[in-house]
Amino acid sequence: MLKFIRGKGQQPSAERQKLQRELFAFRKTVQHGFPNKPTSLAWDPALRLLAVGTASGAIKIFGKPGVEFYGQHSNHESAVTKIVFVPNEGRLVSLCDDNSLHLWEVNGSILEEVKEHSLEGKLKKISALCLESAREHLLLGTEGGNIYLLNLKTFNMSETIIYQDVVMQNVPEDYKINPGAVEAIAEQPGCPDKILIGYNRGLMVLWDRKAPGADQTYISSQQLESICWHKSGSRFTSSHNDGSYAVWDVGVGEKPLEEPNTIYGPFPCKAVTKFLWRQSKGDDYILFAGGMPRASYSDRHAITVQQGKKHVVFDFTSKIVDFFTIAIEGEDPEFGEPDTLIVLLEEELVAIDLLSEDWKMLSLPYLVSLHASAVTCSQHISNVPVQLWEDIISAGKKQVQDLYSTREWPITGGVILSEKENGKEDNNEEPEVTRNLLLTGHEDGTVRFWNASGIALQPLYKFASAGLFSGDEIGGDGSNGVADDDEEEWPPFRKVGTFDPYSDDPRLAVKKVVLCPLTGTLVVAGTAGSVIVAKIGSEQVEKEVKVTTMNVVSDRDGFVWKGHDQLTPRSGNISLPPGFQSSAILQLHPPAAVTALVLHSEWGLAAAGTAHGLALFDFVRHKGVLTKCTLNPNDLSGAGDAPISRRKSFKKSLRESFRRLRKGRSTRHADKRGTGTSPTAEKKRDGLEFVVEDDEGEEEEVMEKQDSIGGGDASTPSSAPLSPVEPKPVERQVEARPVDDGQGSMVRCLYFARTYIISVQSMTPTLWAGTNNGTVFVFTITVPGGQKRTEEDVSCQLGKEIQLKHRAPVISVSILDGASVPLPDPLEVERGLAKQVDTGTPHRVVICSEEQFKIFTLPSLKPFCKFKLTAHEGSRVRRVGFAAFSTSRPDSSTQYTESCLLCLTNLGDCIVLSVPELRRQLNAAVIRREDINGISSLTFTKNGEAFYLHSSSELQRITLSASTITQPRCCLELPEGARPKATETDEEDMEDEDEDEEEGDEEKGDEGKIEGRESAAPSPTAQEVQAIPPTVNGDTDHAEPIVQEPDEPKENGTEEDRHDMSALSVGDITIDSVKDHLMTSSEENRITEIKNERLEFSTRTETQSVVKTTVISSGTTISSRKAPLAKMEDLEIEITM
Repeated sequence: MLKFIRGKGQQPSAERQKLQRELFAFRKTVQHGFPNKPTSLAWDPALRLLAVGTASGAIKIFGKPGVEFYGQHSNHESAVTKIVFVPNEGRLVSLCDDNSLHLWEVNGSILEEVKEHSLEGKLKKISALCLESAREHLLLGTEGGNIYLLNLKTFNMSETIIYQDVVMQNVPEDYKINPGAVEAIAEQPGCPDKILIGYNRGLMVLWDRKAPGADQTYISSQQLESICWHKSGSRFTSSHNDGSYAVWDVGVGEKPLEEPNTIYGPFPCKAVTKFLWRQSKGDDYILFAGGMPRASYSDRHAITVQQGKKHVVFDFTSKIVDFFTIAIEGEDPEFGEPDTLIVLLEEELVAIDLLSEDWKMLSLPYLVSLHASAVTCSQHISNVPVQLWEDIISAGKKQVQDLYSTREWPITGGVILSEKENGKEDNNEEPEVTRNLLLTGHEDGTVRFWNASGIALQPLYKFASAGLFSGDEIGGDGSNGVADDDEEEWPPFRKVGTFDPYSDDPRLAVKKVVLCPLTGTLVVAGTAGSVIVAKIGSEQVEKEVKVTTMNVVSDRDGFVWKGHDQLTPRSGNISLPPGFQSSAILQLHPPAAVTALVLHSEWGLAAAGTAHGLALFDFVRHKGVLTKCTLNPNDLSGAGDAPISRRKSFKKSLRESFRRLRKGRSTRHADKRGTGTSPTAEKKRDGLEFVVEDDEGEEEEVMEKQDSIGGGDASTPSSAPLSPVEPKPVERQVEARPVDDGQGSMVRCLYFARTYIISVQSMTPTLWAGTNNGTVFVFTITVPGGQKRTEEDVSCQLGKEIQLKHRAPVISVSILDGASVPLPDPLEVERGLAKQVDTGTPHRVVICSEEQFKIFTLPSLKPFCKFKLTAHEGSRVRRVGFAAFSTSRPDSSTQYTESCLLCLTNLGDCIVLSVPELRRQLNAAVIRREDINGISSLTFTKNGEAFYLHSSSELQRITLSASTITQPRCCLELPEGARPKATETDEEDMEDEDEDEEEGDEEKGDEGKIEGRESAAPSPTAQEVQAIPPTVNGDTDHAEPIVQEPDEPKENGTEEDRHDMSALSVGDITIDSVKDHLMTSSEENRITEIKNERLEFSTRTETQSVVKTTVISSGTTISSRKAPLAKMEDLEIEITM
């Protein structure tokens, strides 16, 4: 218990706790890209809003760019099958496939569910919806054939029911038996009391609700798919499953005006699933989906648009979900002349400009398909210079000038709140102040540039690498949206949309991308060992791109590459359009996928790593500088010091855990006290100096090449060599993860820096490389200055080599200056974008492996502090980044800024650590642990935000900063009295309903108020804090809950941190350890209770709908028994297996 007492005296001050709340806060803010698995579409012509429903129960409403509202049904498993807007009221009704109806309202910036109603029974399964023009009732057609009326004021069923039996009284006998489900309902224009009811088997009835009675009956021999009125109300059309449509006169029921028209017949055709008839000043518009010939085009997803002799079949690459037209302003909003066709597909949204001569596509300001080709990597660039920004936009416009219409985006609903109304920073103004880029690499060899400055993620430019290579598999970059030259083709197809999931050659896939915004240099690395260097240019040029080949395994005789061949670069001059123009290509051999990439544009150097080693390339002189093969590294650990086997059995590790705990804590503390005073152990072999640092079983060996950098000045405190007979157990979770020796040589990270590596008198250009088996290579570089740069070669040699004894993969290396700020990017200091590097105190290097963070001072490489993640919490590091967190201080006119280390674990938790102390500031559950793609795709930004793939087509944006928040600030301006008030009778009904549902509401909480975010499943390493009542669009302006814990010492391995729930390891907690740490009189009873609750613990699911956020400050407010005892119970269950 002494360590707990000692820990109490290390709490941060109240001022520090307040500062933490001002600096750090986690929230999910906005989603970019295209919704995953869309299932429904709706349009509000009055407020000019678009709504999309998805298979996971999400609803997204879009207006003008920057106006977005998110909602989520409580049942995530139920798809939204239909959406109906109540025009001009800011309300909509959603139908889910569990036959539940939900009423949603946009209130301020919130889309919230206000009412819900469900119909039970198979015969009451809703198959059609129709909103009355009076907007009082929603007509619900069912599979049983009856039509129910839903009162939109009370959201209860009206007593009026249109029974199928009554409708069938004047119908031929054949249809009285079973006319089928209600397939469609449509109100007759100009006659609100009359509705046209269409049944599945082809029967249609014009029903007078006022009489009530059937005015006319229409009989088709084909199964009905949809019906649509003409604006006049005197005619209507019906479409059928045989690919035909028919025009009917209201007064004639025996047969249609003309024979049913099968446009693409006479052979069998697919069903016409939806048909629209729109009036025009010239010829009317006819639009329908489907109807393609089954034999030849059954796999096509097409919409036909006809106006007189003009006939186009828009051919899409994914399945059609729904479509609608937007009428010209001043025309009838439903039947008037259209100016735009909006089509929702399974993988993209397409807008067609019907006012343009050749019906071109409209450029989308949002809902753009990120996954037009699958996303393979990404990079975020902050504060892009104005000139580069303008060059990228200009080049992007030239790329699509013939593809898209120039007309403005027609969906313009909503209002973006001003800065004064919010009383805080208006993020929608960001594009005018900051210029942030998001780069995404894709499977087809392209790199897409996105404007990530605001709410809408807008495409700016596309760099294509396929044109640099030749081959039968690689085709030219075809242009979508251009009509086929073959005029005789029938149907007259035209390819539209950008979604193209097929890659010409899998070797084109982009693996890494790096952009230097200050010099406009782009480096793209691919799957076949190709590294492309390109520079921004504003004019089209024609030149030859020089190719340099570097053999990474040149010193390994007998190596045989059994993988794919390299891509063949094009020879001769290549025409390069404005934008990023390739200047050099580096081809690595073997042509393996590039796993790490780094660029230093000031030095003119780029380095790339593969599974075989690394290569340093001088792209100024087009010369290779250095290759380093990492295959089969020498075993430098020495006898008796072999690392812990990752294949250790669970039984053996459990036995060692018990032995360690039984030795007593006094023994372990004595060992620790003795460690600091023990003599240095030095061993010499082959002219290299080995400095072994004993740190509870985790050691690093630093090898210095005497002839390279002249001296053995790297020394670290260490203890006597460990005994090979009784090795000291490692305090980390022993995981049986397989070791693939072939993957140990993989280069995981590369880093350029000018720092102190030889002596403290001068800084030297260096290249740091980390591998999969825990090795860090440090190379010193000599770069000629001035004019000599283009005349003399760059030289590079290996200076130091660091081996992590736990051999965990090294995923990041960074260097901090004297002020504990990461070294700035090249040219940032010269351009005034970063402060001068602090050289008053020694630099420090932060080496991040999958299992721990460790900081060494430079150039001596003495350990400064460490943070052991896997040993204490059982999770592993997946992503690392640095960010600046700022806040305004009331006592100062300047902003206070801290640089912190950001970490994403394999459990989906984001951790913020201060540097250089490595004290935890924030621990937040960001991504569900099951979402492997989301975790592997996360990209940190320099201002405390991050992006990750929420699905294959959506990016979720999050922030860990309390001040940097990018989220929609918008509302709707509704006319006076737009939402009718309920009558007295309605109010009484609603009160009764509220009383009935009061208990249920208490259990559900605020589930109806939904954010634009997913619920993150808690992991064992993060604090489980009850989520604050969620709002919408990530607008969580409430104070974050604070969970305090003792301040962490320089090594988070002192024991007190281990009893915080955010620092637990399943493998380290045993029954004895619980007794040692927590046994009090009250805990004895609790242990008995926990054992009785074993069954309950074992049946709990891991995925809980709790958004958890932890701000670490001081004290221990978490119950010390809750987390450890739960872990003990988990262990008991494993023992009994």
